[in-house]
Amino acid sequence: MNQKPVSNWKIRFVALGFGVLALVVVYGTTQVYSNDVRLMYLSGAVLLFCAAIWVSRRKEDWPAAIILVSPLLITFSCLVLVEVAFLWPHLLLWLATTILGLAFVRLLRQRRGLAIGLVVALLVSSIGYCEFYIPRQLAHKFDRFTDSSAPAFALQPVSGGPVPLSPTPGKILLIDFFSTSCAPCIEELPELAAVRAELHNNHDIQFVIAASELGNDTPDRFRAFIERRHVNIPLAFDAGGKVHDSFGLHGVPALVVLDREGRVRLTRTGYNSAETSFHHDLVQFLRAL
Repeated sequence: MNQKPVSNWKIRFVALGFGVLALVVVYGTTQVYSNDVRLMYLSGAVLLFCAAIWVSRRKEDWPAAIILVSPLLITFSCLVLVEVAFLWPHLLLWLATTILGLAFVRLLRQRRGLAIGLVVALLVSSIGYCEFYIPRQLAHKFDRFTDSSAPAFALQPVSGGPVPLSPTPGKILLIDFFSTSCAPCIEELPELAAVRAELHNNHDIQFVIAASELGNDTPDRFRAFIERRHVNIPLAFDAGGKVHDSFGLHGVPALVVLDREGRVRLTRTGYNSAETSFHHDLVQFLRAL
């Protein structure tokens, strides 16, 4: 008895459902767990590959592969690539993963060596992309090295003990503009604390974390939030975000480094945990000033 062939449109509809599910999982994971763009790529690649294999076992329909990957490609292009254009390989690798997944079962039966070789090639490409390309590109995107005069400013103390509220002649000052509602800010905190711990013997380097009511924070809420995370860095408040804006910054987290003469030497806006060199690069930069 012949089995009734599966409708192309049914397969494509299921592929669309898998594509939307992959989109939700990928963006949900990065919002809840980590904003690491490498995690975004890898979770999407695994889901698309598995979904494409499932689709191919019903029917090897190439339009279904395009439909499957389209929700991720379109959303990523509109939400991420407009801001971070160098992540375009996400699209190419996701498409390659989906096509390979759709053809994988047939290739495994007919040309096993080719199937395994293509999977290995995709894995090597993914490792190189995640371990080398992405971290280096992110460092170039966030860092802005300069040597310019700083605006006059004064922060308000939030934590106890000495808190650097303005530049001190002969000392380097690092200001981290922060918000308790900002996921990248929170992910950056342990890295910043580790940098300060490594430089604890450099008494001429000062650190301060500054929040403002623009992030729906108050001094008390900000202090309690940082204390719960056991981060030992002086805290200050930037009323109205005026100091943040005076440096020409947009958004948080944002770092400013002032040298011993009070000149701005580094600004950076944004943080992604895929930037694996953040700790090393910041320590080396501060030591070199």
